[in-house]
Amino acid sequence: MARAPFPDGIARRDFLNGLLIAAGGALSHSAPALALAGDACAGRLDLDPRVQRGGNLPATFTVSHWLRDGRLTFEKDFVSLAPGCDDLSGEIPLVDAGGRFDAIVIGGGVSGLSAAHHLLRERPRARLLILEAAPVLGGNAGRDDAPPLPGPASTAGAYGTAPSADWLAQFYRAIDVDWLAQSVPGPESSFYFDEFAPGLGAGARGWNIDTFERGAAHLPYDARLREDFARAFAAIRALGEKGLADPADESDPALDDLSSVSLAQHLEATLGCDAIVSRFFTAYTLSAFGGTAEQVNAHSAIAFLSSELTRGSVFTYPGGTSEIARRTLRRLTQGETPPHVETNATALRIETTARGANVVYFQNDRFHRIFGERIILAAPAQSARHLVAHLSDAARKAAWAQFHAAPLVTANVALRRAAPLAQLGLGYSQSWWGGRHFVNYIVADWMSDKRGDHERQTILTFYGGCDAPLDGLAEARMRLMHTPFSDYEESLRSDLSRLMRGADFDFDRDVSALFLYRWGHSMLRPPPGFLFGETRDASGGLDRAQAPRRIACAPLGPIVFAGQHVEGVPSIESAIGSGRRAALQALEDRR
Repeated sequence: MARAPFPDGIARRDFLNGLLIAAGGALSHSAPALALAGDACAGRLDLDPRVQRGGNLPATFTVSHWLRDGRLTFEKDFVSLAPGCDDLSGEIPLVDAGGRFDAIVIGGGVSGLSAAHHLLRERPRARLLILEAAPVLGGNAGRDDAPPLPGPASTAGAYGTAPSADWLAQFYRAIDVDWLAQSVPGPESSFYFDEFAPGLGAGARGWNIDTFERGAAHLPYDARLREDFARAFAAIRALGEKGLADPADESDPALDDLSSVSLAQHLEATLGCDAIVSRFFTAYTLSAFGGTAEQVNAHSAIAFLSSELTRGSVFTYPGGTSEIARRTLRRLTQGETPPHVETNATALRIETTARGANVVYFQNDRFHRIFGERIILAAPAQSARHLVAHLSDAARKAAWAQFHAAPLVTANVALRRAAPLAQLGLGYSQSWWGGRHFVNYIVADWMSDKRGDHERQTILTFYGGCDAPLDGLAEARMRLMHTPFSDYEESLRSDLSRLMRGADFDFDRDVSALFLYRWGHSMLRPPPGFLFGETRDASGGLDRAQAPRRIACAPLGPIVFAGQHVEGVPSIESAIGSGRRAALQALEDRR
């Protein structure tokens, strides 16, 4: 097996309807060829070349739809594909891939890479295989650095926060991440206020620069509301200092009840803040959690926000969290026994045996089977649940049903010059209200040594949001995938024209490139009751062991689980922590 480096290029992840896959070509043997230019099951997708650089494309989710739709039957020597909406069917031989591994990691995103790192740290000679469905590793820590973009830019994860636990600090030091040197200088977070902002009418317009720091005293509200904002900011900081943490299980259990209410409920009912304050924070929660302040639990939201409101806590690289994934892989390849890596390899089934498990995966038009003594399932929840459905009891299946992922659109907009940003005094992250598709952008090269060059070319990475109810997420995914590129382009044009008022900016003159990335299952949404469940123990506290994520992701024979969903929030810290947890569980099983 070839060991895959982390090549330059775009990590493609499918978060639509199930597994992350990259079919890579036409299905051979007795089944017809795949038509990857469109998907007959989901309808024809937008084929504008500016959406072909990443995100959910037919080439990355066709095979996953077979599993989702129950069309695959796994026999001893072949896999049968039943007829379906794409008219593909047939029996395909199942090839023994050969070799045996001490552990197989399914999923080469940050959680899978973390699991590999922590396992090999304890057992440096372990035989380890990483199966990754995409062409390159990284997962949600993806980047686009291909021309004509002037540098690397994230296609999903943008930043991390300073480690709150020794194990995370040790991990960062091991992969040569200096979070202090990469700490984002101010202005860090700024907000644009106009008639679309909560509680403001026509006439009020302009940027509030460095909103959580020096801008807090100048919010465009009356004294009473500014006092509410000040109380909310102070309470969020205090809860972070009191013991909220990411991953959530490392938080003080005395704060668990925050997970039972929404952020809006906590701000309004507990702190007594005006509803305008919770509506203000929705500009943040939409892009951070794929939900509004009413839809996201207070524990998760405040754990995130307490870091955001602490100067010097956020750190990043050009290309966002992709740099953390790349450095983790680099460290793995330098180890005593580097892991084997198979890319374009979509895991479809895990069968347990007396001594471990067999994994069936699809790669290069063939179905393969391979053995591992331990399986670390580091695919997202919507993928993992299908891989173990036939092994799950009713309680586990019911728990899996409580995981919800919101769709998210991102875009990279290349500017010919950064001068308009400097003219407005803008910094790393900008948010606003009233956009048709987008709610925030970050300056991709804010941590580069060229930040002070106002004539440099730069990239703005835009993030969308999702306010659909839980039972409307499937419909929201379809809208995401089928909205024409031109509609997103017009949305970006409208947003930038509004946000750049007062600067020397013209969209047609100053925008040199625009690329779009659509993620159908991008953002795990943790609603009230999800993080720690709703069952009380004898002392009256929440019984964390009864949380849906703990039931769904409990070890299953030789299978242990990693991924942001295991920890309950969509952050890189949770991804890294879940990989560590899974590695330790796998090692414990061997003792």
